[in-house]
Amino acid sequence: MTTLDVLPYDILYDVLCWLDQESRKEVSRVSKSLRLVATPLIFRNIRIEKWYYGVVPNTREMAEVILSNEAIAGSIRVLNMGLRRALSDPFQKNQHTILASIARLLTSLPSLTCLILDLPAQYAEPLFAEFKADAKNLVSLRSLVTPSWVWAPLAQFCPHLRGFQVESQAPWTPGENITWLAQLCLNVTVFVCFEGISTATIKTLTEYLPHLEELGLLGAVEEKEVVDYLEDFRAFRKLHTLWLPPARQLKMNLKSLFPGPIRLASTEKRLMSAIESLLISKGGPNVNLVILGWSCRVATYRRIPGDGFQLESAQDIHGRYRGGMLDPRQPTIGTSLNVI
Repeated sequence: MTTLDVLPYDILYDVLCWLDQESRKEVSRVSKSLRLVATPLIFRNIRIEKWYYGVVPNTREMAEVILSNEAIAGSIRVLNMGLRRALSDPFQKNQHTILASIARLLTSLPSLTCLILDLPAQYAEPLFAEFKADAKNLVSLRSLVTPSWVWAPLAQFCPHLRGFQVESQAPWTPGENITWLAQLCLNVTVFVCFEGISTATIKTLTEYLPHLEELGLLGAVEEKEVVDYLEDFRAFRKLHTLWLPPARQLKMNLKSLFPGPIRLASTEKRLMSAIESLLISKGGPNVNLVILGWSCRVATYRRIPGDGFQLESAQDIHGRYRGGMLDPRQPTIGTSLNVI
C-alpha cells in the first residue's frame, strides 16, 4: 500500500503548505518522516504571549525547551514576543534572568528573519547591555518591529537589517529625532514610523535612506497639504510601496486640488489620481502599491498599467497593525524582505 512517506520531501512540503496549522500538527504525529517535513512549517511563525499583569513566564525554561531541539530552533523564522503586560511590574525581582534568557534565545535562532518585539520600555537598556556583554548580534534578522522609539538602538545589533517599523505614536525623548533614527538604519529598504509628513522629515529620509523601496509615514500631515509633499517623494528612486495615514485625515487637504463635496471613497480615488499625476508621471519612482490607514479601515490600492490605481482591498480591522508580512488578511508592507 502506498503511503505519504514514500513521496519526495519537496512534494510532501508543498502538500503540507496547503494545510492549516492544526492539520499540520496532526500529520506530524503520523510518523518520524512526516514530522521532519511538518516541523519547519509548524514552528516557522511562533507567538510568545502572556496577557496577565504580573504573571511572568519562565523565560529560562522556555529558552531551554526551544533551543534543546535543533529542528525547532532552526525552523523559527518569525518570532512575536508579546510580553509587555506580563513584564510591566516595575518591581520585577528576576529581571536579569529574564533578559539573559531573552537575549540567549534571540541570538541562538539561526533562521530568525523577523522579530516583533513588545516588551516594556524599561527593559530596553538592560537588554542592550546583555547583547553588548556577549558581543553577539542578530545576524540573520532582516525585519524588526518595535513598540516604541526607545527600542530603536536594537538596530545596531542587526547588521543585515532591511526592514524597520516603529508602532508607537509616543513623542520623541530629548536627543532623539528622525535623523537619529535614520542613522541607526542606514541599510534598510523598508521603513515605517508614525512621524508626521513634513518637508523636514522627507528631506532627512532622502539624505540618509534614498534607497528605500517601501516607506510608511503614518503621522499627521504637517504645514502644507498632502499633495504638496508628493513631489518630494521623487527622490526615492526605488520606491514601489507607499503607506500613508487614513483618508479621513487627508480629506481637508485635497479640497484645493479637487473642489466640490468630498466623501471617503472619492477622497481616496482623488489622492490616487494626484499620486499618478504629481509623482509617477513627472519622472518619479514607479510606485505600484499605496496603503491608506493603519487601524479601523485599511485600503490597499494597486497600480495597473494603463488603468491607474485600482482598489485591491478595503478592510475594517481592530487593534494595532502588525505588518502584512505576518497576517495575510491585512495589506502587505515588507514584501521585498521575503521573510516568510
